[in-house]
Amino acid sequence: MNYFEKKSNFSLFGLAVIGLIFLMRCSSETAQNEILSSVTISFSISGKGLVSQESGIYELNSSITIIATPEQGYYFDRWEGFEQIVEAQEYSFIPSRHLSLKAIFLPIPEVSVEVETYTPKKMDANPVFMIRNGGRQAFLSDKTGVKLQTWNFNSNLGNDVELLPDGNLLGFFKPEEVSFGGYGGILRKLSPTGETIWEYIVNSENELLHHDFEILPNGNILLMIWERYDAMQSKSLGYDGKGPIYLEKISELNPNTFEIEWEWRSADHLIQDFDFSASNYGIIADHPEKIDLNYHQEENGDLMHANGLYFDTAREVIYLSINFYSEVWVIPHQYDTETTRGPAGDLVFRFGNPTAYKSEDERLFYNNHHPTLVEHDLATQGNFLIYVNGSNNSKSIVYEFILPPTFDFNPSNWTTPEVSWSYSEKLDL
Repeated sequence: MNYFEKKSNFSLFGLAVIGLIFLMRCSSETAQNEILSSVTISFSISGKGLVSQESGIYELNSSITIIATPEQGYYFDRWEGFEQIVEAQEYSFIPSRHLSLKAIFLPIPEVSVEVETYTPKKMDANPVFMIRNGGRQAFLSDKTGVKLQTWNFNSNLGNDVELLPDGNLLGFFKPEEVSFGGYGGILRKLSPTGETIWEYIVNSENELLHHDFEILPNGNILLMIWERYDAMQSKSLGYDGKGPIYLEKISELNPNTFEIEWEWRSADHLIQDFDFSASNYGIIADHPEKIDLNYHQEENGDLMHANGLYFDTAREVIYLSINFYSEVWVIPHQYDTETTRGPAGDLVFRFGNPTAYKSEDERLFYNNHHPTLVEHDLATQGNFLIYVNGSNNSKSIVYEFILPPTFDFNPSNWTTPEVSWSYSEKLDL
C-alpha cells in the first residue's frame, strides 16, 4: 500500500469517527428532549405567607403563574430561585428546567402610631438621626420612636449636625448674641459619647459660619460663611442701599491642619446696573454668569441668605441654594483660589428663578432649600433634588431635575433643566 492509499484510508476512518460522534450526540439530545417533557418545581416559604401553586411536576415550556400572599403583619419581598431576583408578587414564567423556588415574606417594620406606612418593603430599617433645632439635644431613634441614643450638648445647635459613619458627630453650634437666622459660628467634631474632639470658630465682626457644611471625598469640609461689607465697601460694589451688607463665601477647610485650602467669594462675581462708576457695572440680562447685587434688599443686610450646599464629585461643581434669590447657583471647584477669583469662578449654571438675572423665562422656585443629588436609586442616580417653601402660595414642593451631563461656560447655551418628577400636597388647615 502506497502513501496515497494510506492517507485515503485514514481520511475515510476519520470521517467515520466524526459521523459516529455526531449520530451519538443527536441521539443523546433527542433522548434528553424526550425524557425532559416535564419539569419538577418545588416551592418553599421563608416568613409567613402563602403561595398559589404547589410543589410537583409541571409540563415543559408551559406558562405558569405564581402568586404570593403575605399573612397579616408581613409583606412579600421577593422570589428566589430564578436566574434573577423577582420582586413581583404575581409572576408568570415558562419553565425550561427544574426549579426550586422560595417566596420571601418579611415582617412589616414596627413604627410609631404617628408614622403612616405606604410601601413597607421600601422602608429603610435603619434608625433616624434627629436634632432639636436650636436646642441642646440630638437623638438616634428607631422607627418605633424608641430612642437608641441621646446626646446632650452645652451649646445650642446650629442648622446642620451629622452623624458620621464612625459614630462621631460633626455640626454647627451657636455662639451667643448673633441674630441672623441659620447661623452657626462654631464647627465642632464630637466623639460618640459627646466629648469635643476639635472645634473651628468663624465668628467675628466681619465673618460668620452659617447653615450648612459639606464633607468632600478628600476629607476637607466646605463651609458657608457670611462676609460683611461696611457702608463704604458696599457702596464701592454698586449697592443700591445702605450698608453694611453680608455676602456669601465658601471656604474649604482642612480639618487636620485647620488651613483654608480653597475659597470662592460671591463678591468677586457681581454685576449691577445702578452705579456706572463701579467696576462691576454692566447689563445684567447679558451676563447670567454674574450675580446681580441689587436683586434683593434686606433691612439687616443679609442679601442672599444661602442655606444649603452640595458637592457634585462627577462634575466637580458646588450647588449653592440661595434662599432670597430663589435659585441654585452652580459654582466651579476645579480651579485654585486665585483663578477662581476671576471669570473662571463665575457661575457655570443657575436655575429656579430667571428673574434674578432679568430673564423672562418661567420661574419655578420660591425660597428653596437643601440641594442634593439622588445617590441610592440606580434608575435616577445623579438627578438633582430641591425643596421649595412656596412662599408665593403657601404650598411647598419638591422637584427632581435631570441636569446636563456637563455645564457649558457659555451662558447663551444654558437651558432650563428637565423636571423629571415633583411632589406637592397643600393641606387645608
